Amino acid sequence: MNFSLEYTKEQEEFAKVVREWIKENVPEDWERVRDPDKRSREQWQRQRELGRKLGEKGWLLPGFSPKYGGGGLDVDHQFVLSQEFAKAKVGFPPYYDSGLSLACNAIMVCGTEEQKERFLPLICKGEIVSWELFTEPEVGTDEAAQQTNALRHVREKDYFIVNGQKIFVGSTYMPPDRFLLLTRSDLEAPRHQNLAMFFAPADLPGITIMPLDLFTVGEFGMVSGPTTDGSHGHKNQVFFDDVRIHESYLIGEDHDGWKVATATLDVEHGGGGVVRVPRENFLIETFLSYCKSNPNVVKRLRDNPQLLDSLAEVYIGAEIQRLWATRNAWLAMSRRRAPGAGNQLQLYSKYFAAKCAAHMTRVLGPCALTSDDEWSLEDGMFEIGERGAILLAPGGTPEAAKILLSRALRIGR
Repeated sequence: MNFSLEYTKEQEEFAKVVREWIKENVPEDWERVRDPDKRSREQWQRQRELGRKLGEKGWLLPGFSPKYGGGGLDVDHQFVLSQEFAKAKVGFPPYYDSGLSLACNAIMVCGTEEQKERFLPLICKGEIVSWELFTEPEVGTDEAAQQTNALRHVREKDYFIVNGQKIFVGSTYMPPDRFLLLTRSDLEAPRHQNLAMFFAPADLPGITIMPLDLFTVGEFGMVSGPTTDGSHGHKNQVFFDDVRIHESYLIGEDHDGWKVATATLDVEHGGGGVVRVPRENFLIETFLSYCKSNPNVVKRLRDNPQLLDSLAEVYIGAEIQRLWATRNAWLAMSRRRAPGAGNQLQLYSKYFAAKCAAHMTRVLGPCALTSDDEWSLEDGMFEIGERGAILLAPGGTPEAAKILLSRALRIGR
């Protein structure tokens, strides 16, 4: 296995095509906003427009089937796309969308052919934005313990009536176009056999979305890349009051929700055979650059040689993460599976983020903890990274990852 990031001759030829496309389609005045909370709706709409252009090219979901609007590219070409957009500091994909990362795979695995033809091109071409609505106020990580009820209307049998609440979902800009909605569909059926999954319109009567003012703006991986365009910003809670959802939006049968959710969560937790191209950790690269060339940081290291241990920990940890991600991408590309490979990387990344943020703060000093215009470093990049590093829940808590790992390895809890 080749761990090098150098292009092959074929990759270099494709890279030229990508660079030319970026030059033609990304405006010269493209605004690169580091803090997701400071991104305006106008800027977000420009990102969506770029996403639609990528979709027309088949590059918004480059590894997905061309039959449904994807690019059908192998991992080598996906890697080039990711790298070239990173070099241009343009987010790829350019906005937060659970449809791109989760819903498309759930529909592909569990949806009917009619649903695939109806929904997947909209996702692949960037025509719609979707939110994943799984978490509930009293449920948390236990996705099987849903309380939101989706009950068939007594008189109109082709509709479900949904009541309940979802929390910690979505992103800054609302409303989305679709919800990937997990609900309870049967009050009597046993656990795991009482759920339904919908890919439902988000503008149905009875739906209310309320923003949550949270400290964090996205987990570490979302805010430490060349851009933060994929981070969610703040989260929301969504209320359903007798919302009528037509059964044509039901993915699978009305008791198949856990099956569909499992396919979705497998992808979210780093499995499912999905190729995840390793991304450069721009935050760590910037940190290492500061340690080499910033006079104040260099002086801190010389005056406090014990800080070199923190510098080494950050470098080694980031390299382990990169190699792990490269290994997992190769496994997916080769259609091979290793027990818990995605959960291993996910668990490591969560713990590494917290340790990495602490080490960087020791080296950089209090300037890493502020977004103040005068005192912050790199437009508050490190402060945003600090906030992201403590956000361990999205995609499953570390405890959930441990449980999934133990199941994969058949060692129990």
